[in-house]
Amino acid sequence: MVRGLDNEDSRRNIPAAKGPPAQPRAYNRDVPHVIESASSGRAKCRGCGRPIAMGELRFGERQPNAFGEGEMTLWFHLTCGAYARPVPFLEIAATAGDAAASLIPAAQFGVDHRRVPRIHGAERAPTGRARCRSCKELIAKDEWRIALVFFEEFRFEPGGFVHAGCAQPYFETIDILDRIRHFGLDLGAADIAELRKALRAVRTPAA
Repeated sequence: MVRGLDNEDSRRNIPAAKGPPAQPRAYNRDVPHVIESASSGRAKCRGCGRPIAMGELRFGERQPNAFGEGEMTLWFHLTCGAYARPVPFLEIAATAGDAAASLIPAAQFGVDHRRVPRIHGAERAPTGRARCRSCKELIAKDEWRIALVFFEEFRFEPGGFVHAGCAQPYFETIDILDRIRHFGLDLGAADIAELRKALRAVRTPAA
């Protein structure tokens, strides 16, 4: 049965379309990613959701068009691209000027630690209902948790949380404060200091 149709719809005698179906123009993987100055301030970053200011350097990731023929471009702030989409970012960064080249180590770090690009800020848990994706235990109310996202179908989707104290086993590193600070728009200096302590206090799951 076709997804989205109920049993009654699936039994209807729907005539087949005449002739062969139209074939969309194939996605051309040879069209390169791009780093350029934003021509306007209308585009929003796919990583953080904030506008990309006119004239600001931006990273454009080429992907097959999800809504029609050919290609589409996913726009990111330069740092958001390096943090959240390190593999495509590295495909062009070395030839795109000093600003992009300076972010190569950050992007490579995300490749070397495959879960690090999932980081999307941190917060104190508003309730005690969410479970940690690492230890599978509940994250207590007011305990620091790291937010995760997953890149699926050309967008980032919420992917749950991990205890700050579970960062080492989950990400295989605790050198992640720069990324937490980048995506955690509301975090102040005191919050970052508390998070630093929480990251170092590696959590031991209950037996």
